[in-house]
Amino acid sequence: MRAKFGVLAGLLGLGLMSGCGQKTASKPRPAAETTGPAAGERVRLVAFVGAASKPPAQEAKAVFEKAHPNIVVDMTFGGSGTLLNQMILEETGDIYMPGSDGYMDKAEQKRAVLPETRAIVAYLIPTICVQHGNPKNIRSLADLARPGVTVGLAEAGAVCLGDASEAVLKHAGLEEAVKKNVITYAKSCDQTQQLVQLGEVDAVIGWDAFKHWAPDQIDVVNIPPEHLRVYNIPAAISVYSRHREAAQQFIDFLTSDEGKAIFAKHGYSITKPGI
Repeated sequence: MRAKFGVLAGLLGLGLMSGCGQKTASKPRPAAETTGPAAGERVRLVAFVGAASKPPAQEAKAVFEKAHPNIVVDMTFGGSGTLLNQMILEETGDIYMPGSDGYMDKAEQKRAVLPETRAIVAYLIPTICVQHGNPKNIRSLADLARPGVTVGLAEAGAVCLGDASEAVLKHAGLEEAVKKNVITYAKSCDQTQQLVQLGEVDAVIGWDAFKHWAPDQIDVVNIPPEHLRVYNIPAAISVYSRHREAAQQFIDFLTSDEGKAIFAKHGYSITKPGI
């Protein structure tokens, strides 16, 4: 009996060993480590985008993602200064695309972006935006200081448009006079545009592209060239990006003929305007 039991146990042991050996051999071998995404893996980019370019940026995202199914661009919109602070404090993000070149300069000074990746997407010029039909007959910056006129401005220091508006009013010598009529400060460009679109104020200092955001609700009054400078919408890769190749692909698309055509369709200048 003992001999038979020993033989049986030996056979069972061999069978178990054989089964384990087959199972081990069937396991997939671990993939080699790589600095980029595996084939077929979806990359998610985080882009901090100034609200000054929200409409065309959203369309550009959709077109780009359709052509690059393995790349998703998650966009966070807001004031350029607020977004820059968020990106730095959280040490996150792949792309920084503020609403003006001034905030990209700040990002470079804070070493938050890779300067060699900086590119210009489109151009913007400050203008006076009024309700459709211009019911208060606002024709100049000085009219913004008239009694009975309500004004909205973007918040300087948080929004690129706020800094531009402040510079325009200071250069015209009207900062204090106009600010007496300011009833609210907006935290982003789209909020600034909505103030006049929804009739909450008579006028805002906005970007020239705002007219195209709501053509049936907003009219524009040009500001004299001597009080203006042209701003640009830049884009650059964040130093915190872990997907720099994909981020560069998106920036290359934004600055391509196809990408610029999207911005032009939304009323943005894609070549530097003369003022």
